[in-house]
Amino acid sequence: MKKEISGLSKWIYLIGIFIVMSCNKDKRPELFELNQFVDFDIQPGLNTFDTHFFVITPLHSSFDEKLAASGRSRSEVKSIESKDAYLSGIFNDVNLKFIRTISVYIFDPFNPLDKIEFFYLDPVPYKNTTSIRLFPGIADISHWVDQDFFGIEVRLNFRDVTPSLTQMRLEYDMRAIGE
Repeated sequence: MKKEISGLSKWIYLIGIFIVMSCNKDKRPELFELNQFVDFDIQPGLNTFDTHFFVITPLHSSFDEKLAASGRSRSEVKSIESKDAYLSGIFNDVNLKFIRTISVYIFDPFNPLDKIEFFYLDPVPYKNTTSIRLFPGIADISHWVDQDFFGIEVRLNFRDVTPSLTQMRLEYDMRAIGE
């Protein structure tokens, strides 16, 4: 019996060491952060069957200003990635449990088919909340942010019919990554 326990504890110990050794944090330095927000309205009475699109374009990219303020050059920036995002009502008085899925795309306003998802949440937890935190995508979005203008497309699916006119704000952060 004692041999079985010691054998089992050795395996658990080895698995634990393997897990600890295989976890590597992202060691790339964050050079600077780009913070932006967009506002849009959700109309009352939108149904639960369709995906509803909210397109905000053109948005001015603050990449060049942040790059100059940080004292870095373009060659030091290896990628721009999504970091953090929150979707909330502007007046924080709206319960957002009627939202089922959220996808946020970034696109070129001069070529709207050139787009990629950079924030999402599927499914949105069913709870009383006035703010929803989104997961960042893993794509390099420097192609879109490096231009003077870009657009944001918010795609929402609802679990209930929208209750009233809701003024929404999407606050999102992107980060410039070095080597």
